[in-house]
Amino acid sequence: MPRVLRDVVGSLTHEGAAAFDLSKTDPLLHLTFTKGAALLEESFYRTQVGEIRSYAAALLAAERHERGFGWKFGAYMRDPVKGKGNRIQGSVAPAILAAADPDGPFTEEYTFRCLQHRADDVALFLTHFENLGLGEVPQSARKGMARALAGMDVYQLLKYARRQFPVMRRRKNGQHASLRLVDAMGVAKAYLDERTLKLYRYLHAPTRERGALAAGLELLEARRAFFGGDASVEHFVNGRLSTEQALSFMGSTGETWRRVLDVPGLLPDLAFKGYLRAMYLAGIPVEVLLAEARRRRFAGLWPHQVYMGWQAAMNGSNRMDFSGDEWVFQAAPVPALAPVFESILERVCEGLLPQGLSLGLADISGSMFSAALGGAKSTAKVGDVAVVLSAVMARELGYAATFSDDVFVEERRPKQGVFELATRLREGKGWGGTQVANSVVNLVAQLLEAPSRPRPRTLYFFSDMQFHPPEVQTLSPARVEWLRERGIAFDASVPPLQAALQAWHRALGPVDVVLWNLAAYDASPLPSRVPNVLMLSGFDANSFRHVSAWQAAGSPAAPEKPASAVTDSDAGKNPGVELDFIRTF
Repeated sequence: MPRVLRDVVGSLTHEGAAAFDLSKTDPLLHLTFTKGAALLEESFYRTQVGEIRSYAAALLAAERHERGFGWKFGAYMRDPVKGKGNRIQGSVAPAILAAADPDGPFTEEYTFRCLQHRADDVALFLTHFENLGLGEVPQSARKGMARALAGMDVYQLLKYARRQFPVMRRRKNGQHASLRLVDAMGVAKAYLDERTLKLYRYLHAPTRERGALAAGLELLEARRAFFGGDASVEHFVNGRLSTEQALSFMGSTGETWRRVLDVPGLLPDLAFKGYLRAMYLAGIPVEVLLAEARRRRFAGLWPHQVYMGWQAAMNGSNRMDFSGDEWVFQAAPVPALAPVFESILERVCEGLLPQGLSLGLADISGSMFSAALGGAKSTAKVGDVAVVLSAVMARELGYAATFSDDVFVEERRPKQGVFELATRLREGKGWGGTQVANSVVNLVAQLLEAPSRPRPRTLYFFSDMQFHPPEVQTLSPARVEWLRERGIAFDASVPPLQAALQAWHRALGPVDVVLWNLAAYDASPLPSRVPNVLMLSGFDANSFRHVSAWQAAGSPAAPEKPASAVTDSDAGKNPGVELDFIRTF
């Protein structure tokens, strides 16, 4: 590492930005825990090229270590229900693996499994071959693409038909070239089923020739009739038009929005949140929007998504074009909408957290607010997730915190909203760290000195660095001596974090620790060897469910005996139950 970079990084964390490296000893854990948290965009520490190279190396190393594991990891990462729903890695992983093993036994099947969920995944898969210089798409992978397309309905395919997917190659005019879904369909044309081939011919044809080719595709016929002037309810329904298409045709007026809101299910919950500004500016009163928000469920929405909407309402929002040279969208603040976002958050938080009081401890270092959550154009950063989840936990506990080697508590003020507390946390002192044993011990001391403060049942450390495994963390001798002077036994013969937790148990009662590496869009939980410590990586909709299941089982360490599916080279290395779960994909 160049000295200048080391000096900069050293000013951010006492670990010098060198995450604890599992790649040499445990390639499967390295892929699942560290690269499960890979953003594959330019990060605080590396360029995008460096991120991609590191990810590809980890993916291929895991595949060499255990044939098929890399493919199953890709399918697991992409699956939106049983897995992680990661749309970034879900198309990159199969592209890298298909190029590396074009005729392998997993290529067709797992290309299909990774791409079957959304049509844009198929188009992105093709762009990765060009952008990463992977050559031609292998025939087996083309068969997998065709199988994925065959499982999608016409609505889903048409939804992405007009979208351009940029590639690094430039056209003669200097602009970036792009690919379309129809280009990806053309690559797999030899293997398309009859219906998808018919749709491909429609999309590939010049506009003037498309009329006849739409015959027999009901959705296409209805849409052409609707936009041709027959804007009937029948054609609207049969054409499965989106709210955005209807608004483009009928205009964003108060009357249009009242008609849209009057039709149950026409405006989904996520779209309702996204269109709040448009509805308000069109004349829909805040009271109506509040009432509408309170009757909706907002299932699948996460606190940080609501937080970003609240921030845009309070501060306005700006977006730049693809090149980043000029603004293409600017919106003024609309603080009147703040109560609506708070109301949405109330619904989102119902049943979100595991039972028991939780304390969120957020890393608020600069790198946390440079890593985009879900892609380069995303306004949400992993730091936003850290502070808002910590603030959400404070709704019941009464306080949140930031951390380094110490803990810096932020009390929730009376009647203070979650979003205001999240903003305060962002201005705190805790710049994170990969060893948290001292933080736990320091928190024990703070709670002993404040006996009226509620005791958390679970501690969540949110960071963007790979935490040192609990077994190899270190403790301050002065803090250990401080505990012993107060009659709290401290066992130096066990791993440091385990000793810190034992001291907590003796002084304050039961507690679990979740070490959560938030450096990515999505990831995987990994049990440590230490009881009461769970290691999570990235972000996904199943993370809190994994915590609940782990705590319901007594929050034990991983079993000493490896599972039957584990290779001999893994024996005794604590592969973790999550690796066996990935093997089921």
